[in-house]
Amino acid sequence: MLNLNILLLLLCIVILSDAKCRQNHEEDGRNTRRRPLYTDLSYTLSTDTIFFPGAREFSLNKDYDGVNKSGIWYSAFSFCMGEHGGTHVDAPFHFFKQGWTLEQIPSSHLIDVPTAVIDVESVVASSDAPNEFALDVSHLIQHEKEKGEIPPGSVVLVHTGWSKYWPDKIRYLGIHPNAAKWLADERQIVGVGIDTPSVDLGNSKTFPVHIFLAERQIYNIENVANLHNLIQSSKNSSCELHLFVLPIKIVGATGAPARVLAFCK
Repeated sequence: MLNLNILLLLLCIVILSDAKCRQNHEEDGRNTRRRPLYTDLSYTLSTDTIFFPGAREFSLNKDYDGVNKSGIWYSAFSFCMGEHGGTHVDAPFHFFKQGWTLEQIPSSHLIDVPTAVIDVESVVASSDAPNEFALDVSHLIQHEKEKGEIPPGSVVLVHTGWSKYWPDKIRYLGIHPNAAKWLADERQIVGVGIDTPSVDLGNSKTFPVHIFLAERQIYNIENVANLHNLIQSSKNSSCELHLFVLPIKIVGATGAPARVLAFCK
């Protein structure tokens, strides 16, 4: 009888252990499936980086680089650059005195934000004057017919295909003021990004889109990278695109370089 009880106890231990292993395996599988794949939409910073005309360009100084007096390897560098270079965020204060400075932009406008990618690369390529292209309302309406309505509180990213010229400092496209107004009034966006150095046309001297968006506390992301990769990776997916927009948090700044990561949710 004692042997039978021992056998039953051992059998219960084996069954419970197997069930626990299965549970752990299933949890591991679920955790793996939940882990998002990120697309980095940021350029690296270097001496090739594009900056706003007149801004201080990127430089890196090797302050310490080698073995110190104690025989320990030690390296520490300093860098210097203007705010508006490479992949960067324009805070509303950049073009509006009462606008948010960089650190005042709410985290809810930067972290896990829904996004829509407006792909006009083929429209730009077929245009008679592609270097004069400006995104307008008709492109936004066409996007919504194909992809659905742009969600409120989102960041809209514009893919012109012009990033293939990076780091060309001359040629870049922009957004028409009527498109900026439509996005702000009709879709209540919190930010807009583009794969060129400016949300305004390159020949603009009055910066109407910068001013209009800034007056509504809407930030810009300029020189967005790898939008073609994001479009391809999400082409056959029904997921919702979201962004992490991570500028350096500088008090009182008008802008700063940013790491921008997109993922499917």
